[in-house]
Amino acid sequence: MEPRYDFNRKWKRTLKEPCRTQACFKLLCYNVLAQDLLTEHIFLYEKIDQQFLRWHKRLMNLQQELMKLDADIMCLQEMQYDHLPILVQQLSVYSKKRLEYLFKKKTGYRTDGCAIIYDSSKLQLLKQQSVELYDQKLPLLDRANVAQLAKFKLKHAGKEFIVANTHLLFNPRRDDVRCAQLARLLKELCEFREDTATPIVIMGDFNSMPNSTPIELITKEPTDDTTPHFEAIDFGKFTASTYQNDWVTVDYMMRSKCPQLQVQSVYQLPTINSCANVGPIPNRFLGSDHYVLGAVFAFA
Repeated sequence: MEPRYDFNRKWKRTLKEPCRTQACFKLLCYNVLAQDLLTEHIFLYEKIDQQFLRWHKRLMNLQQELMKLDADIMCLQEMQYDHLPILVQQLSVYSKKRLEYLFKKKTGYRTDGCAIIYDSSKLQLLKQQSVELYDQKLPLLDRANVAQLAKFKLKHAGKEFIVANTHLLFNPRRDDVRCAQLARLLKELCEFREDTATPIVIMGDFNSMPNSTPIELITKEPTDDTTPHFEAIDFGKFTASTYQNDWVTVDYMMRSKCPQLQVQSVYQLPTINSCANVGPIPNRFLGSDHYVLGAVFAFA
């Protein structure tokens, strides 16, 4: 049966009044599926037409989706290092924005990693840091995962905020490893933050279910004032971001609890029923095996 794509994903307003100033920004989070990983694990995609798995076709679909959403910041996971420059170049040509990017390759031999693409005409990069979640001295941190931290300023509004982008271990049985990775990331984030008043948005493929220990770790009330308290952004009920033996949510966007940065609107994830109707992804319309997350943030 021909796969169908529900093009009716909606932006849902979460604030009563839209932001009428320049003190707002649109942010995306997307695991784009590195081609080298797809090739290595091709057995996971045996039910998908091979033409939809070729990088040229997937790149076209990814570009179309990212162009349509037209974000100020795009946080990508599983971004292959040699595919990133052409993606940024082509997005720049279409959007006519001055797009720049940061990249952190996974530790070791892997060719993919995390990338932050941003509009430098709207945003000033104040500082950035790559985070290794690998530590050979600690058994729970013996995996190749990485993270990125970036502090931006909205040029016309003078507002500052921090973005954290990561991709945690995929292994359904190893919540302990993901908790250790998150603990390392939060430690680095606290040191990077400097000012506890600076709002933070942390996101990525956490490979964790909503009620899992890693998610509880990052959203629980902190024991001290220096550790930020995060709340997960709601992208809709009975929704999913990928398929892992079932349609599930493992991708998240979270904001530090602070009054000055609010979520103005969210790009709702498709419902589980809609995902089932669309069928396996990638397909003729979608370039990844994850669905993209999107939100617009506004400073009060």
